[in-house]
Amino acid sequence: MGLYVRGLVILAVVTLAGCASPTTTNMIGTARAPLTADQVSVYLEKPACSEAIALLTATSDASFTFSDQAKMDAALRRLREAAAAVGANGVLLRKTGEQRDDSVYVGSGVGRQTGSVGFGINIGKSFGLMDKTAEGVALWLPPECSDLTP
Repeated sequence: MGLYVRGLVILAVVTLAGCASPTTTNMIGTARAPLTADQVSVYLEKPACSEAIALLTATSDASFTFSDQAKMDAALRRLREAAAAVGANGVLLRKTGEQRDDSVYVGSGVGRQTGSVGFGINIGKSFGLMDKTAEGVALWLPPECSDLTP
């Protein structure tokens, strides 16, 4: 394998290793056939006739949104998508919050070279962004419960 190809493979592995999943799912019940996210309702109180399927967490990480509301919308959308993936038609929202994102470095530089002597200046700022988080329980509500409004 050539040096160029090895470099690309190493870069790909490092990039993938640095990508954290924006959702986690811990099964506590029986999964069902997957649904679409728009079939999942969000509840603030647990419906009496529901069955817990999974514990879910989601973040707005890598959603490329900037306002607090857009970040929360992204986290809730991911929570609904994770619930749909295990066949849940409801999600009991347990908690929302914030977590510090990876740092971002913004900077600029100036360089000059004369003969074999080089000189450079780099000025920048490192700061952390905040992601929104959401935790919930994926629920299955049988058809007789589907009349409940979230």
